[in-house]
Amino acid sequence: MRLRRRRRLGFALILALGVTLATTVGPMAEPALVELAIRDGHVPEDRRVVRARQGDEVTISFTTDRALILHLQGYDLEVKLVPEKRVAMRFTARATGRFPIEIHGAPDSGDAQGAGRTIAYLEVHPR
Repeated sequence: MRLRRRRRLGFALILALGVTLATTVGPMAEPALVELAIRDGHVPEDRRVVRARQGDEVTISFTTDRALILHLQGYDLEVKLVPEKRVAMRFTARATGRFPIEIHGAPDSGDAQGAGRTIAYLEVHPR
């Protein structure tokens, strides 16, 4: 009889610990997908800030009307864009803060027009 009671108490304790651990670990990272259309070297004003939470899997999908190289400062990611072709930048938002997304000119053309010009920002907020 005592052995059964101890077993039940043991299972109850394990269940209680399991529930406590599950609630203190926190939510899993969420995938974030953002589409940005760049026209004449600009992003629409209402799309200039991409927000994510630390740990999120982020995909920023870009389209453009002219060849560009984009650089995400702080994450040191770069993508080459060609007109009317969708190109994705995928990463895990590990570092928190505000990071510029910059144009670095046209690929393979030596064109530095707009080089280093910020067109949008990535904001990563702590969980």
